Amino acid sequence: MIKSKSAVLKSLSNWDYDEITVQNPNKDQVLVKVIQCGICSTDVVRSMKVGFYNYPIVPGHEIIGKIYKIGKNGHGYKEGDKVCVYPLITCGSPECCGHSISAYGLQKNPNLCSKYDFLGSRSHGGYSEYVLAPIKSLVKIPDNLADDLSVFTEPSAVALHAFRMAQKDRKFDSVLISGLGPIGILLAAWCKSFKIKNIIGIDRNEHRFKNFENIGCDQKIDTMTDIFLEKIKLYTNNDLAEVAFECSGSEDLLLNSISGLKKGGKIIILSNQINEIKLSKEVLNKILRQEITIVGSWSSIIEPVNEWEESLNFLNQNKHISSLISHKFKYSEAKKTFFDMYNKKFKFSKVVLKPE
Repeated sequence: MIKSKSAVLKSLSNWDYDEITVQNPNKDQVLVKVIQCGICSTDVVRSMKVGFYNYPIVPGHEIIGKIYKIGKNGHGYKEGDKVCVYPLITCGSPECCGHSISAYGLQKNPNLCSKYDFLGSRSHGGYSEYVLAPIKSLVKIPDNLADDLSVFTEPSAVALHAFRMAQKDRKFDSVLISGLGPIGILLAAWCKSFKIKNIIGIDRNEHRFKNFENIGCDQKIDTMTDIFLEKIKLYTNNDLAEVAFECSGSEDLLLNSISGLKKGGKIIILSNQINEIKLSKEVLNKILRQEITIVGSWSSIIEPVNEWEESLNFLNQNKHISSLISHKFKYSEAKKTFFDMYNKKFKFSKVVLKPE
């Protein structure tokens, strides 16, 4: 066992900087010494408003670190290897994890496991000096990739998975991205990488629009000042968009995105909705009469297709993504950090937590 200094959530919104005990790895596990861990917006909302499954809990699922101790079944890994940690731990049974056709046309969807564990929400996660994880959850980080890029592996893979869900049954050239936080920006970057011609970003925060412009996108809709449908028609020559990605968690943006789709369009929902969603008769009629497809996109996968390795290659070719990191804080500063993020006390893009 090892003592690990951690940002611990003792109860709803009750953060503490404390020591937890982490078990030694068994033959199929690894102990990772954390380098840094990104803060996901879901962690902010769950820690301050919605709640976790159990307490105390160490959140954090955007984990990168170095192998500190490794079990006997090392699978080619060794102590000192730099790795990122896939947080979704599946049960592995074909009945649970292979019941539907995936985005890749395969009869295996491990991310849809209903008997899963998850580092950072059901088990202790990355806001800690050390994390215990299955060896099968590791993805090796290339030696030449900077920490401030590799920390984006998890959100980048989430964005890639959503793109693959959109691509599953169609080709497309025009997209709406509602919510230009890190996931939305990463989605825009993936769209550029896949040569999507028409990328429209929807938000209301100027610093987010700057991030959008920094990756080479300039078609934006400001929900504070623009008339939504007028702008979409302007950008699409009155044709509306083929695909929408909802990354904001906002009811208004979700409904606006549906209204901005052309006949037969498709919306991919990545965001967790905090409040109840009410669909008007007008929106329901559009979904019905224009055959709009609504699809959820959950997490990412590392097998049978490894979206994390693809994301690491993508990040290596898009080094400007590291500029999305706006702030870094220590675990001991978690209480103030989460309070200030939840209450929007400062402008931020990607916030990262590090050991002391």
